[in-house]
Amino acid sequence: MTRTKKNYNILADCRGMYEQEIIDIILENRRIKDVEHLLNPRAEDLLPLDSLMRIDDARQIIENGIDNNKNFGIHWDVDTDGVSSGTIMTRYLRNYTDKISTYINIGKAHGLIEQDLEQFNDIDILVIVDSLDKDTSRYEELHNKGIQIIILDHHTIDTNVDYDKYATLVSSQREYDNTNLSGAGVVWKFCKYLDEYFMNDYADEYIDLAACGILADVCDVSEDSQENRYIVSEGLKNLKNPAVKKIIGSYEFNSKAILFSVAPLINACCRIGRNNIVMQLFLSDENKEVLALKKQLEECKEIQANELERILPSVYEDFDSQNGEVLYTFIDTEYGIGGVIGNKCLEIYNKPMFILKDCKDKYCGSMRSVGYGDFMALCNNTELAVLHGHEQASGIEIKKDKFEEFISMVNQQLFNMEQTTSDEIDIDCEINIEDITRTLVDKVKEINKISGAGFKPITFKVVNIDEYGIGSFKQGKHLVITPTDNIQLIEWNTKADYEELEDDALMNEPIEVIGELDSGFFARKYMLKVIISDLKVGVV
Repeated sequence: MTRTKKNYNILADCRGMYEQEIIDIILENRRIKDVEHLLNPRAEDLLPLDSLMRIDDARQIIENGIDNNKNFGIHWDVDTDGVSSGTIMTRYLRNYTDKISTYINIGKAHGLIEQDLEQFNDIDILVIVDSLDKDTSRYEELHNKGIQIIILDHHTIDTNVDYDKYATLVSSQREYDNTNLSGAGVVWKFCKYLDEYFMNDYADEYIDLAACGILADVCDVSEDSQENRYIVSEGLKNLKNPAVKKIIGSYEFNSKAILFSVAPLINACCRIGRNNIVMQLFLSDENKEVLALKKQLEECKEIQANELERILPSVYEDFDSQNGEVLYTFIDTEYGIGGVIGNKCLEIYNKPMFILKDCKDKYCGSMRSVGYGDFMALCNNTELAVLHGHEQASGIEIKKDKFEEFISMVNQQLFNMEQTTSDEIDIDCEINIEDITRTLVDKVKEINKISGAGFKPITFKVVNIDEYGIGSFKQGKHLVITPTDNIQLIEWNTKADYEELEDDALMNEPIEVIGELDSGFFARKYMLKVIISDLKVGVV
């Protein structure tokens, strides 16, 4: 397998420095304008609620529906942002009415495309969260049946489409100063607006879900998006949802917990096509039911892992045989795992790619790209394929008889373009193993608490490790290196050769690691940790 080699750019040498010196250098190198504000978002960072276009029109529809005992329908999207959005809207409306029906697509489908509209016949008001159809035909059908439609969303809007003719569209993409606000953020702010009008404070109970949606949908949390940082900050302080509580367990509720615990379970359930389980879980308040549904999500993740193990070797073989500017492969599976395959392969091959399945007269699947800007637009501009989603991660559909022409055209365009990414990965600083103290770890964790798109977690190169023990847990699944009695170096889902590492440890072969600082209890003992992303043995 041809893998992209990782080259690291160490931004600072902080070996032997005091903890605060290290932090100051890291933040200075990141060019933070106002460190205090970045780390402590303020309520005034929340943009005025009425600056969301048509928010009051949507409020009037909700108020009228409540006053006149109307039937509400909430249509959820399937990813973490969509599930968070649907949960917020459903739980909020339950404070006013029990005449609510909830709907969620199966698999990776979005919006009302190919949905049976008959299911909405008994609905008076349909609230669609975190999805926007490319055309208004489905909205028009419902509108003609007398159903009022509210859309709360954040996806790119085609200004040539007159959504307002059939629906009340409230979106962070409509003349709003924070275009990085996710669907869950829009829904939460809408509920906050309803609170102001109805003189209640129900929305604050759901801000943890808004934080989940913002982070999981890779929305900007840099200094340039202080509204997002404020919502996430408040959400992380106020964990309320029973499903999220059970998924997180004893771990801290922070960005990492959302990105590596909550989102993967929801995504796995979505890919396996059991979306209703997620909806039931996030709406449940009964402890036994929450535990049982969480277990079903974990089973979906196990099914996904087994399917990936079966398919990935042939995908790697396929990609290794290709030399075009863009890669493509065809997979045979009943599950919607094309996106996760693309994510894994993108890290290895660093090229745009299509993961496709045979769908009768067309191919359908996932696109992943890096370094070519809005690659989705580039593909759509060929007018040979239809892509829907995000600029560098989307779904794709293309007729079989157009596929070769499409690949040829995309290859030709990319051949004349310069890929703007680099194999070089910035690492905040280099430290010795003995520089890791509880004070340093605590300071780093406080900064990393809100991290993601635009503000990546602080990463370190840790060196001067020449005495260590080798261990593992979960039957060898995870590697544990112990250089001192209170520090662990952990590599999740390791591919390491344990026998070789044990020999290296006996010979005192020096090692160095790239990773993030963390801490927590291990066998009832509080440990400082480095979560390894790369490991080198025999460093000169």
